[in-house]
Amino acid sequence: MRKRQGQTSARALALCAALAWGCARPVSPPAHYLQVDVETSPTATDPRFATDAISSRIMELIFDSMVKIDRNGRLVGDLAESIERPDDTRIIFHLKSGMHFSDGRELTSRDVRFTYDSILDSRSASPKRAGLEQLKSIEIPDEHTVVITTARPYAPALEMGTYGIVPAGTPLPHSSVAVSPPGNGPFMMTKYLRDDAAWLKRNPYRPGSAGSLEGIVFRIVPDATVRALELAEGICDVAPNNIDPEVLPYLVSNPDLRLNQAPGTSYGYLLLNFRNPHLRDLRVRRAIAYAIDRAAIVGSYLRGTARIATGMLAPENWAYDAKVRSYGYDPEMARRLLDDAGYPADRNGVRDLKFIYKTTRENGQLAEVLQAMLRRVGIRVEIRSNEWATFYSDLANGNFDLASMRWIGINDPNHYYLTFDSRMVPPRGLNRGAYSNPEMDALVEAGRSTIDAASRRAVYAQVQGLAANDLPYVSLWWLQNVTVLNREVAGFEPYPNGSLRSLASVTLVAPSAFGASE
Repeated sequence: MRKRQGQTSARALALCAALAWGCARPVSPPAHYLQVDVETSPTATDPRFATDAISSRIMELIFDSMVKIDRNGRLVGDLAESIERPDDTRIIFHLKSGMHFSDGRELTSRDVRFTYDSILDSRSASPKRAGLEQLKSIEIPDEHTVVITTARPYAPALEMGTYGIVPAGTPLPHSSVAVSPPGNGPFMMTKYLRDDAAWLKRNPYRPGSAGSLEGIVFRIVPDATVRALELAEGICDVAPNNIDPEVLPYLVSNPDLRLNQAPGTSYGYLLLNFRNPHLRDLRVRRAIAYAIDRAAIVGSYLRGTARIATGMLAPENWAYDAKVRSYGYDPEMARRLLDDAGYPADRNGVRDLKFIYKTTRENGQLAEVLQAMLRRVGIRVEIRSNEWATFYSDLANGNFDLASMRWIGINDPNHYYLTFDSRMVPPRGLNRGAYSNPEMDALVEAGRSTIDAASRRAVYAQVQGLAANDLPYVSLWWLQNVTVLNREVAGFEPYPNGSLRSLASVTLVAPSAFGASE
């Protein structure tokens, strides 16, 4: 049973008071609006700047791109009705006709070229610019044709088509709190209050719009306990991948809720900062890897909602290699490696080795679990938890030793280039740990310039093997997609990469349709 403001029970109000959290909201969502609780505010409301998970999930409901990733991880046409690849350096996108932005303007190839030009403009400082570094030119021979030419044969070139399109002339945002510009996706943003909510309404110019929803409200609810409470009380309709595993059994026992659980490709890992001389020692990195009991964490802390990972690419990825080195739980091996590295333990088992572990408040409990495991082999860890914006800034500026991280929705293995190539240290790329290895640089470069699929797979097998041996990251797990929904929400389909695109076709089913009663 879904509830709205004014229907919250006395129990809910008491719990909210106990949590010292204000349950009041500015405006309650109407009956045909869906409330989705998310843990953090989006950092951007313009697709040219959206890189974090929450921003990306919201943007893909507002802005279409020339191609999109489907539920099988394949790149398929979105705005593009058909795609041609006449040679190794050109892609021709034939756009659908009759597509309009939410302000009524027709979408044409001019809007596509403007979007890409604005990302490439050095004044924009768009974080997506690195993904277009191989773009030589973008031509528009007519209103419905876009021709992308790369500087050289470039295997992941089709991924350049995944950027959300804004209308020509759209100014760069002056802040992250502005309402999104017009898009041509199934929804349009009508209101955004940072740390409160983002309001989306059906795009009236979207042809063939499915689903009974009039709109979606993304509520920012940082406290995991409050998210669970709002689900239990029928205030929240959907909580995607943000409910503590330990409360899942309680929520699933609620007849008004249901659990949607499916394999996912989100990759959890421990980020290491190679600016720290201790972490540049491979023996120390391997000691950390052996000190972590992944099976225990997956079984107890994550309650079986993850698979132990051997690397960045999940088994569902076409380039995944199952034969790479793995690190089972072996604290004795960890201690020997630390001894060999010159960090002997004192009589209390403590070593002259201490790291600053940065994390978000959301992941504080996991940080404490990892801290305890590292302490058992003599490594001291000081945890510093911050809200997301501060945490994100610290990572970009290299102000950490260790950090618990997650990559969401890795599709093309070119991601290794963005994260492990020595030239990709921020702000240019995503190599936040400043990892540098000439062999890795050569391999990731070969992977992106090799067009033949079989040859490219062989290159990425070498990349995965080197990453497993050299440990720029300490792999932890691949998280499953775990979404808790109100039973009245029908039609939600999970994507392995965590996409929420299927919310566009969700319908709300009356309780009588499944035999429920109030």
